[in-house]
Amino acid sequence: MTKYTSEQVKAMSYVEWMETIANELNAAGYKGAGFNESLGRFQNNYAPYKVTDARYFFSGAINNAEHYNYLKSIGLIDNGRCPLCGAEIKGTIYTYTNGFHPEETYHICKDCYKEGMGMSINPANKQGCIVALLLLPFSAIKGLFSTVANLFQI
Repeated sequence: MTKYTSEQVKAMSYVEWMETIANELNAAGYKGAGFNESLGRFQNNYAPYKVTDARYFFSGAINNAEHYNYLKSIGLIDNGRCPLCGAEIKGTIYTYTNGFHPEETYHICKDCYKEGMGMSINPANKQGCIVALLLLPFSAIKGLFSTVANLFQI
């Protein structure tokens, strides 16, 4: 049931493409996150999709495998264009996979793939090694004293 061809998607501006994605999701009855006044908090699958900033819409607003699969089925993603930056995907096709929800996947370009490779979901990614190195002398001294104590049965 492909509704959009790769050529149609590539002919759209990036903003038009993101707005088309939002409109198609809304028309299919899908909802994104939104503020629920009665609960006083944000809630998933609550509000219609709306593009406020096209650069962050795709990677920020859509977080549901069913929604991605729908967009794939109508030809709006996995069609030769990177939804993260809008560039045409040439050569090798890279796949983005959500680390928290591995069923959420879509094709991205080489540049977005490379950029993502330098990121980590662990904010302390580079600090853990420093802490371990700082504690190494303490661990070595403790081990030495334990060995000496065991030798002399102190």
